[in-house]
Amino acid sequence: MMRAVAAAVAILAILASPHGLGAFLPGEPGPAIPPSPAGPAPPSPHLFPAAIAADRTRGPISAALISEVFYFAVRDDEYIVIQNPASSPLDLSGWRLTDREGTVEFPANSALSGGAHAVIARNATSYFEDTLDSADYTYGPGNATAMVVVGRIPQLANDGDEVLLLDRTAAVIDAFVYGSSTYTGAGWSGAGAAKVPKGTRAVRASVAGTLRDTDRATDWDSPRSYGLGQSDLPLRRFEIDGTATAFLSPDDSLTQLEGALERATVSVHAGLYTLTSPALGGSLKSAAARGVNVKVLLEGAPVGGIDEREWGLASAIASAGGSVRFLVDDPANGTLARYRFLHAKYAVIDSATVIAGSENWGDHGFPPRGILGNRGWQLSVEDRRLAAYFEDLFRQDFDPRRRDSVPLGGFPPNLIVSNDTASNGTVRSVIPSSRVVGRFNVTPVIAPEHAPRDDAVLGLLRSATHSLAAIGAARHGVRVRILLDGTWYNVEGDDPVDNDDTAAYVNGLARRESLPLAVRIGDAAAHRLAKFHNKGVLADGRVAFVSSLNWNRNAATNNREVGLIVDGAAIVEPFRAAFERDWNDGGDVPPSGGGLGEVLANPLALPLLTLAAVNVALLWAWRRRRGGKGLSEEGPME
Repeated sequence: MMRAVAAAVAILAILASPHGLGAFLPGEPGPAIPPSPAGPAPPSPHLFPAAIAADRTRGPISAALISEVFYFAVRDDEYIVIQNPASSPLDLSGWRLTDREGTVEFPANSALSGGAHAVIARNATSYFEDTLDSADYTYGPGNATAMVVVGRIPQLANDGDEVLLLDRTAAVIDAFVYGSSTYTGAGWSGAGAAKVPKGTRAVRASVAGTLRDTDRATDWDSPRSYGLGQSDLPLRRFEIDGTATAFLSPDDSLTQLEGALERATVSVHAGLYTLTSPALGGSLKSAAARGVNVKVLLEGAPVGGIDEREWGLASAIASAGGSVRFLVDDPANGTLARYRFLHAKYAVIDSATVIAGSENWGDHGFPPRGILGNRGWQLSVEDRRLAAYFEDLFRQDFDPRRRDSVPLGGFPPNLIVSNDTASNGTVRSVIPSSRVVGRFNVTPVIAPEHAPRDDAVLGLLRSATHSLAAIGAARHGVRVRILLDGTWYNVEGDDPVDNDDTAAYVNGLARRESLPLAVRIGDAAAHRLAKFHNKGVLADGRVAFVSSLNWNRNAATNNREVGLIVDGAAIVEPFRAAFERDWNDGGDVPPSGGGLGEVLANPLALPLLTLAAVNVALLWAWRRRRGGKGLSEEGPME
């Protein structure tokens, strides 16, 4: 029997100070929370490393810096990137790159403009095939300026090596040392940078846009993983004068999404982890049949395999004129998927509407109205500028030129027959959706590029020394509530790091320090839900983060995830109501009454902060259990 190792679901509601929002997330050591008189909290790891201090960049910066190295390649596309940090041009003629075994030299008349970078590839053709970008120089095949080979070419070792940048006098200008290398010469101090996994780029960190340069391994520390060929979308905030609809699963999710698909007249472009709903698959097929440009990108290796129902729906959509592709690993042919999982759940309709949320397009995420299903959040925003942003995202991920974007029938799928069928249960009552017309702000959050940023999710969800930044809020008298899913595989007695253990940890700390902090293991069945599957944030009673992002390190740093931060109290009311119902054992929804003003009247309650997240298993479990493509960071169909 397949075991869902870490499919924990958490819903957190935190009444917090407006000056600092915390998070229930593991990570690397961060700024310490002062312990109470009861003593420090038990140590536990964190999701993200501490923020890099700006004063840790040394004095005079190098004339040029090695800013990126791709050494653990699957094929012959190793490459090195050097950057000119100055504003004036740099003459590179006669400069060399070496691993102290092989050396290549920049030819005459090589120059690097101020602030620019240059890519030096072992094979410029392979580099283009995997990145769709052109290399500037090559020391092998391809259409780029040829480097001069001195002796033999560098061949970077996967387990450890060094890259030295030398000027024309052979002085070391910069160095990159990694893994098992014992190099201690000019340009580097201390142990080498951590070895990256296969197919991952080593990328130098930056502080406020300036590359770090302390000649140490910390220059290369990063909370995210950089896959080859990944997108680099800018973080943008959209001021919208339009329409937003917030809706819930199971309440009316299918009605809302199916209706939007049926109204499509020009295009439907969807990036999805899975697609097993006959209703939604039928809507996509119908849209394709009536001439709508339907394109769907699906994960090629979801945990457990591809459901036979999905394969059938994908085939039907393609037969009706749609285009279906999968994000696929093909190690035998030297291809690693750009993302560990395509875990997003979003669609762009008619280049005008974006729909994103927490739920996979299946019967539990989108059940018929009145039928039992998952608790999830969805958000629809009508705005052409926002839609254009997501069209760009989809275009990059779907692009048929990408070696990991494979058409239906272009790879041997691992098909499974799933017993995860639609429920026959019914829900007691329905929380209505909210449709708001007016002015509001929306910020897309795309993983992996945005999730670790201080001005995106981490602006709300910064780790702290004792694993729960929410504890810091509780130590200041703020009321904290945490609701965790109680599905059997999240509370197993022989698993030391699932939801019952998390609850015991937090409740024990609350008792020791007399904190206004409480954790409950939720009973989804008692609330007529299949499971608590949401992952999002509700802050200050008006700002919601609705997303596909499972709250573990892998999801934030390796997966393709999609979320929306929306600012509008009326828009997010369904999310507030859902949390209150799910927290309340009686299942009733406390009236919103005076809205935010009523919340502020509580002396312990400043703005309302709700966190809803999946998979809060601690980081040591992630490190202990990770494997290959099928690492168990999610349960089936999450």
